[in-house]
Amino acid sequence: MRISRTLAVVFVLITASQALDPWVVRPDGVGPAKVGMSLTELNAALHERFSMPENKEDRGCFYVKSKNPPQIAFMIEDGNLVRVDVNKRGIPTAEGIQVGDTQVRAQEVYGARTKVEPSKYTGDKGGRYLTVRSADGRYGVRFETEEGKSTTFYAGTYAAIQYVEGCE
Repeated sequence: MRISRTLAVVFVLITASQALDPWVVRPDGVGPAKVGMSLTELNAALHERFSMPENKEDRGCFYVKSKNPPQIAFMIEDGNLVRVDVNKRGIPTAEGIQVGDTQVRAQEVYGARTKVEPSKYTGDKGGRYLTVRSADGRYGVRFETEEGKSTTFYAGTYAAIQYVEGCE
């Protein structure tokens, strides 16, 4: 009886700490950053000082990189946040998938909602895109896999997660 109570307390503490962790990727953003925010709003939400690129040609679409956590880059298109990119382990999706997890695990977690396609560059070697669209169709999450493991993932507007090379 004592062991089961201890396990229950541990489970509650782990669940509570996960719920309080702000750096969880959702289809519409991560932590306090929400897709659609202006660069000014993103700065306020993250306590950052991101700015527009000096080169006017780069202002249509560009990335800003967070200092904390460093695994995240924010894609800004036409002055608004459209996508969140995660390239290193340590930042999970709301469903618990992160860089380094297997393609099989991601497909188990997301189930039939997962669209699997060959990667543009590594499809002939088994690289895949696993795309999960939000229920309303406006947002999504896309995992890139190589050798059966997620190497990066990004979330945001459905249009923005289709960009193969980031800002196109």
